[in-house]
Amino acid sequence: MSALMAFDAAARHASITRAADELALTESAVSRQISQLEDQLGVQLFHRIKKRLSLTRAGSAYARDVAGALERLEKDTFDVMSNEGEGGTLEIAALPTVGSQWLIPRMTEFYERHPGLTISISARSNRFLFGETTFDGALCFGAATWPGARSDFLFEEELVVVGGGRLLEQLAPGSADAVLSHRLLHLATRPAAWPSWAAAAGIGGVNLLKGPRFEQQSMVIGAACAGQGLALLPRFLIESPLQRGELRIVSDVSVHSEGSYYFAYPEEKAGEPQLELFRLWLQEHAQRFTQKGADGLASPLP
Repeated sequence: MSALMAFDAAARHASITRAADELALTESAVSRQISQLEDQLGVQLFHRIKKRLSLTRAGSAYARDVAGALERLEKDTFDVMSNEGEGGTLEIAALPTVGSQWLIPRMTEFYERHPGLTISISARSNRFLFGETTFDGALCFGAATWPGARSDFLFEEELVVVGGGRLLEQLAPGSADAVLSHRLLHLATRPAAWPSWAAAAGIGGVNLLKGPRFEQQSMVIGAACAGQGLALLPRFLIESPLQRGELRIVSDVSVHSEGSYYFAYPEEKAGEPQLELFRLWLQEHAQRFTQKGADGLASPLP
């Protein structure tokens, strides 16, 4: 284990010195551990040219395997410690804003039902291969297909036009054209959102790509609440600011995104009791949310 940890640190940093600092060892101790590992394997793991260190092809492949094994071992260790040997733990990935604004607020009820099960949530914006991570599932957006995984449909995404802050004082009743007289806020990963809305509103010949862009939905929500422009946002992510009056829907024209929200999980974990509990609970909340809808949360400006 000491040799593997030394190799992992040296591979990540491409430096014996930085690996030694991380492990609180001397450089000679780290070098000795790696040399012993290479002797045991009968394979050279690093190219050593003067003071430069780089992985060989075999070393690069082995580094990925070792890093994954150490990560899984660390996860299993924390699982035992966090549950004191009882219950269980699930590692769930979620889109950053969906996780913080929709999933986490609902987790209170899950823990009331299943107090012995711990759910650890990490933010992931892009899809990944489950085999290269320790995740048991992921709340994602887009298509249902995911290599090596199964997917549960949760709900579709309705986008509504909202404004907030001082901008609310300037927003008067009007047509969809009036919306375009204001600064438009964009989510960088949804460049077609505003054009789709304009098409639904029957508007053409307008530059709908102008305006600031943001990497995450939470940033767009923050900018809209601050009155920096009008935003086209998923209705389900802005329940709270709509209820508090920080945001208001300013057009009765809405659009549905091409993708939907799904919960994906590795095929080999299908049927695992702890994962099944979480899947069933998540589907229940998704159905409850869909049936409830967002009617009554807020209405467009009169």
